[in-house]
Amino acid sequence: MKRIAAAIAGLIALATSVAAEPRPIPQIGPDELAFSVENMDKSVDPGVDFYRYASGKWLDRVQRPERLPSIGVFDFMSERLKAQMVNAITKAAADASSARKGSPVQQVGDLYSSYMDVVAIDALGMSPLQPELDRIDAIASFDDLATYAGHYARIAGDTMLAAIVPSVDRADSTRIALYFVSGQLLVQQRDIYAEPDDAPRVVAYLAFLRDALTIAGYDADRADRMARLTLDLERAFYAGQITPIELVDPRNSYNPATFAEVQTQIPEMNLSRVAAGLGISAPEILILTEPRYLPVLSQLLRSRPLDDFKDYARVKLITKFMPYLSTRFDAPTRALTEALLGVAVLPPREERAQDLLRTELGHPVSKVYVDGFFSEVTRTKAIDMTDRIRKEFLARMQTRKWLSEPTRRAAIDKLERLTFLTGYPDTWIDFSSIDIGSEKLVANVSNLIAFDMGRDLAKLGKPVVRDQFNNSRATLPIIINAAYGSQMNGFEVPAAILQPAAFEADKDAPVYFCRMGAVLGHEMTHGFDSGGRLFDASGNLRDWWTPQDAAAFEKEAQKLIDQANSFEVLPGLRANGALNVKENMADVGGINLAYGALVTYLAEYPAEDVVIDGMTPAQRCFVSWTQMWTFKATEQFVRNQVNGDFHPPGNYRAVAALQHVDAFYDAFGIVEGDPMWLAPEKRVNAW
Repeated sequence: MKRIAAAIAGLIALATSVAAEPRPIPQIGPDELAFSVENMDKSVDPGVDFYRYASGKWLDRVQRPERLPSIGVFDFMSERLKAQMVNAITKAAADASSARKGSPVQQVGDLYSSYMDVVAIDALGMSPLQPELDRIDAIASFDDLATYAGHYARIAGDTMLAAIVPSVDRADSTRIALYFVSGQLLVQQRDIYAEPDDAPRVVAYLAFLRDALTIAGYDADRADRMARLTLDLERAFYAGQITPIELVDPRNSYNPATFAEVQTQIPEMNLSRVAAGLGISAPEILILTEPRYLPVLSQLLRSRPLDDFKDYARVKLITKFMPYLSTRFDAPTRALTEALLGVAVLPPREERAQDLLRTELGHPVSKVYVDGFFSEVTRTKAIDMTDRIRKEFLARMQTRKWLSEPTRRAAIDKLERLTFLTGYPDTWIDFSSIDIGSEKLVANVSNLIAFDMGRDLAKLGKPVVRDQFNNSRATLPIIINAAYGSQMNGFEVPAAILQPAAFEADKDAPVYFCRMGAVLGHEMTHGFDSGGRLFDASGNLRDWWTPQDAAAFEKEAQKLIDQANSFEVLPGLRANGALNVKENMADVGGINLAYGALVTYLAEYPAEDVVIDGMTPAQRCFVSWTQMWTFKATEQFVRNQVNGDFHPPGNYRAVAALQHVDAFYDAFGIVEGDPMWLAPEKRVNAW
């Protein structure tokens, strides 16, 4: 159940107006943060403010569009990707009627058409959800509620109150285990639940719920009561859930217990019924991901009437499926988006269709994209660069003086066994058995969720076979991202990120090594960050460190926490060192490895080791890195990121990692006393 395991992002979907003509593909130039000296402000001393030195003219010249909460390299790439996808998908829609039934073109085209047919969708109103609403009406006991919680996970790809879900066992990567997880909160910006009733975001959330429920057919008083009930329940859930900072350490969310032991923590909910609702038998062992959640849920079930939970189930169902129901739901969604992200417009519907296709039909739509827009030359060049960066990492491991020999040997073994995949899967998942038609959107979505859940449940009791490039939030070929997986000891680099401006393969080596190459090194380093280091070469959660080495590592990691905590991302708001430590460790590793691999590459190809635009390769490398992380964003976006995202804001990433690269100081003549100087004893030398 990758939707649940990946923590579904809630209400706010990315969105796309039918294009009769092919949409122009946006170019990627200096304004879109392709590497360029035009974006630099060389009047600034790099030792005083390297961010403005590298990107000052871009910061002065380029404005954030009101429709986007942030702009940076990956946002510009996303705009280009959206245009590519619109063209590919609308062509598939035009060709679907003549395409083979079950082919990617037919399924992509017909799912898109069913989403774009707003006349039919509006005419249906709430009727597509009526069978499920009737099922909720029929709940007569807490046993029925437990069964429905399992059923809801299966039909919605989401969790309500709690769920039992299959995933790879963290302690044994060869088997599938069953995890007990909490219910998903409706708002991704979780800190909203800690705010008082009169806080602007809370007021906006209640208004959203009231408006959505009114559109769904409830009278004003009932809608208001259900909205306030939802907020009250979710505040209690939030208080009992594991925090983002606790999740940095994977041991905190891995708590095996017998089924009977888990059941004793929540006698009000028959967990066998939850399993039955999902379509499985109660297991002997469950792994608790939320060590404090069950007593909270137990108390709520004791103290509140059954009807409260039935109403909450209705809210969950409606908000889950409202993107596929009447367009009247767009107005409350738009208002909540403005309150949470500072953006007052929704993307056009044709782009929202892309989000649906990504989430529910990931491999077929990715196949359409790869066939149309991904170059094998690009893939080959990326694979070569990955090999070079791993060799650099292996060489650096030999020089880490803080490692004892036993830990060093284990680390080298893990790195040698690390796998990586580039672009797209070797084998595409076969969706051809699913009935996708150009009408009845909710039925299409339900069929796709059921297919996905069925595939995951069918893996129980069988050897683990990993689906490549199949995380709909991280690694589909159409996602601009790259991701390391601790349990597979490997990472995937989707086709969509191997594009300008992250990968400008036609530029000189310093530019692309210190952009895409640093991203590759970043993902490798995740295997050895504060969380990744707790997994061994086979992907099992196991401590393979000597106590002395572990203490030395934590000392290095603390430097990153201290550095981030001292950085002001907005006036009065500092970066979140404890939350960001893994990403910051990976950034430091990534740029160090990329620069080291670049030096080796230039030694092999001395004709490329030249000054360009008055800049040495080292200078172009570090400016290229900083320009890649340059950004502008709404205040709400930045505050949300600091409070709940493992990744720090771009203005921090743009410079902070460079301060741990000795060559950075040499390249720009930065010396002690300069604001950009970080004392050698504060620099991280972990990897």
